[in-house]
Order: sequence, then structure tokens, then C-alpha cells
Amino acid sequence: MKNIIATALCLVALAACDKPADEKKPEDKNTPTTTNANATVATPAPAAVPATPVAIAEGDLSTPADFEETAEKAITAKTYKAELSTLEADVAKE
Repeated sequence: MKNIIATALCLVALAACDKPADEKKPEDKNTPTTTNANATVATPAPAAVPATPVAIAEGDLSTPADFEETAEKAITAKTYKAELSTLEADVAKE
């Protein structure tokens, strides 16, 4: 009885599959293949070589501390709402 139920569940699972069973996967045109008399085996493409690291000078990096002095001068109790709405609009664009 359990075997019949398990078989029925497997058949339902196969029937629910979107792809027909006879459909073959398209091969990647960039993947070289090795052909045997009986089968075709896809050989994976070589892994990408990592790029060489780029040196970045400390002066080229921006940190929140770089903008702190400018922000203290520009943002006051009277202008903070306008500055906040400008920042929210900039973030919404992204």
C-alpha cells in the first residue's frame, strides 16, 4: 500500500513539472565539448583569472568624517528639514 502511494506521489510530481521530459538543455556555445563514441561530455570553461589589485591612496577615500565639518556649518536647527528632504529625494532617485 505504501509503495502505491509513493509511486502515485512520484507520478504527480513528474506531471507537475513545467518542462516536457524529452526536451534537451541548450548547450553553452562557449563551452568546449569532448565527443566520445557513445556520449558528448561538456568540459567546464576555465575559471576567470582575478584582476590584479588596484592601489588606492588614502587621500582618495571619502569617510563620514570628511563631511562632518561642512555638515555642521550647513545644517542648522532652521535648515535641517530642507536638508533632510533633499537627502531623501537623492536616495529615492537611486
